Amino acid sequence: MPRFTCCIILLLACCILSVAASAHVPEIAGGQITVVPDAEKSYAWYGILEDPDETDLYLLTVGEGGEIRLHLSTPGPETAPSLVLTGPGLESTGPLPATIALPGGWGGIVLPPDRQAMASYEPFTPMALYDRADLSLRAPVAGEYRVLVTGDEGRYTLATGYLEEFSIAEWVLVPVQVLSVRIWQGQPLLLVLLPIIGSVAAGAAWFRKRAAAVRLWPAAWLLALAGFSYIGSGILIIAEMMLAGMVTGPDSTMVITILFASIPLVVGGLMVRNAGRLTGPPSPGGRGLILLYGILGFVFWAGVIIGPVLAVAAACMPECSPCRGEGEP
Repeated sequence: MPRFTCCIILLLACCILSVAASAHVPEIAGGQITVVPDAEKSYAWYGILEDPDETDLYLLTVGEGGEIRLHLSTPGPETAPSLVLTGPGLESTGPLPATIALPGGWGGIVLPPDRQAMASYEPFTPMALYDRADLSLRAPVAGEYRVLVTGDEGRYTLATGYLEEFSIAEWVLVPVQVLSVRIWQGQPLLLVLLPIIGSVAAGAAWFRKRAAAVRLWPAAWLLALAGFSYIGSGILIIAEMMLAGMVTGPDSTMVITILFASIPLVVGGLMVRNAGRLTGPPSPGGRGLILLYGILGFVFWAGVIIGPVLAVAAACMPECSPCRGEGEP
């Protein structure tokens, strides 16, 4: 890999990782009662109210003086539920819905939805969202606080917490979670995966002709397919950005989305090019480079996990008896 290309990728990587610090951990709400694992950590909960009388409940455990931060939005203009926070020591504001009963010493804060909100662009998913309600306050006493989303039917997103941090497992599994979010949006899974499937299918047909002309190391196919899946991931991100842009119009934060898409596109192209040069087992340094491709896939959510796994498998593939000599990675 040329030094200039390495520098460009590293520069883009630093930019992406710095802006990704403002992303939420995506989670699909599990039914009508969801226990939030950490009230401080930033989560985005994707839920659905099946009818106007339904209420989804989120439980937060907060220490005295701890910040409770909530943000409610919806992916469509037709849905506008209310946000209600109840808990010990709160001063009640506004009448509570008739279905909500409070224990002694509890109060409730009702935030009616902003029905005039304009669609805003979310760069990390990407998605168009309508901001409905926002709340930030300090817990007057330690205890369990209840967040209720109620009063309408349809899809909504509830953001809780303020510390933007991911565990390694959460970061690696983001592509799977994002696929779940697309299904939550109502997009057919096959349609969502079409850019990746199409890229792999078309790329495999092209690479087959390349492999017929030059005898390649068998594991070159693994690297090539991984590269095509990376390219498909980049195309998918751009496609989702364009769909959201049709609702929101151009937005400056689309630059962030383009940065996220550029890494899979660039790295995937390098992987395919290098796979076409593998006429034999790579050198130890070449295997290290292929392993780096796999790591980059995990870091930048390329290839829906399968792509990076294929790249790592290619790096670990043993030499085969018909393959002699060194291939250029």
